[in-house]
Amino acid sequence: MKPTSQISPRQHASRSFPLTDYAFKATADAKSSSSAVRPAMKSPAFHRLSSEFFSAEASRDYVAEFSIFMLITGISVWPIISALVAVTRLVRNY
Repeated sequence: MKPTSQISPRQHASRSFPLTDYAFKATADAKSSSSAVRPAMKSPAFHRLSSEFFSAEASRDYVAEFSIFMLITGISVWPIISALVAVTRLVRNY
């Protein structure tokens, strides 16, 4: 059976939204607990596989990231130490 439209052309021109049913009430027999649904469980095989893969990758990534971090830190600290030495020499000359 084909549904009939509840909006007439006259209503469409005067309003932008169709009329809605504001008297909706939830039924009392609706179940509010989810005890019938099994909880989702993580697949242990996939977790173990990903852990093994990332443990090997993590050690290589850690060494590379730590060496780059130390290089950037060394380059950043050098001008600060140079400025402190220059300020110390300036203060000693006065």
